[in-house]
Amino acid sequence: MAEREGSGSAPWIAFLAGIVLVAIVAVGYFAYSGQQPQEQAKLEMNVPDVNVNPPDINLPPPPQPATPPTADQAAPADQTAPTTP
Repeated sequence: MAEREGSGSAPWIAFLAGIVLVAIVAVGYFAYSGQQPQEQAKLEMNVPDVNVNPPDINLPPPPQPATPPTADQAAPADQTAPTTP
């Protein structure tokens, strides 16, 4: 097999060209997005300070959750496992 004696300067030129290309794109982006004057909207609202009292609501207490069956309780007949003869 032939050994490679030298890679030359082609990779370095490509690397530098890539850096230059990225720099040109970055400068173009900043020049386009940063140089245009932007107007900001000004909004002023005059709202009177109104103090509203919350209504008095008397709700009944929430219902208690049903307790799940424990291991001590027998399961209903329709939920038992079938027995094999």
